[in-house]
Amino acid sequence: MALKRTSLPRTAEAVALAELRDAIVRGDLAPGAPIRQSAAAEELGLSVIPVREALKTLAGEGIVTYVPQRGYTVTELSPQSVDGIFRIRGLLEAEAEGNAAARMRSEDIAAMRTALEAQRAAVARVDVQGVITHNRNFHFALLDRCDNEWMLRFVRQLWEALEPHRALSYRRGAASGDLARIEAILTEHDDIVTAFEDGDRALALRLLAEHRTQGRSDFHRLLSSPEGR
Repeated sequence: MALKRTSLPRTAEAVALAELRDAIVRGDLAPGAPIRQSAAAEELGLSVIPVREALKTLAGEGIVTYVPQRGYTVTELSPQSVDGIFRIRGLLEAEAEGNAAARMRSEDIAAMRTALEAQRAAVARVDVQGVITHNRNFHFALLDRCDNEWMLRFVRQLWEALEPHRALSYRRGAASGDLARIEAILTEHDDIVTAFEDGDRALALRLLAEHRTQGRSDFHRLLSSPEGR
């Protein structure tokens, strides 16, 4: 599972929660993958109890699913679930982006540009994890300027629900050599950050909304493919 014990002075449950969440978001634990409490606890050097409590928290967030007699698995999304997530994202994220855009500083726009170039470099070297990380950094360079922490908390949760499937999609594209959609995402990001650099906030927000709509279509294509089912 590629779990790594951190040296931060946190409770055992906080360590388990952070490491499990990171492994899922990175795609190290793919959608549908079982999570064995005893194995995870051993890798982290913890007892089973904090791992179990962390899994309960993740289940409450919808990132993992618990089935009696079968245990925990990374949540597999259905097309209906994707629609539900993007419907809520459309409402919350658009509001958060508008709030953040009004508060953006030149360094935030520069951070978006830096994340885009890092993402472009990761695509060139077929570094899937780097692509995923810098994609998120690009969007949150803007979103983190939103001053409504409750809204941001829910937006982050919605992102995390989608990330395992995003990682799966990128890995399949890289394995097959089909990077067309990933390249298109770079172009969309470039258009967005250019609009911010030009001071055209309205255009940037419209492009972000269109980018989100395209993202919804990407997830539907993944789930409808034979490998995605």
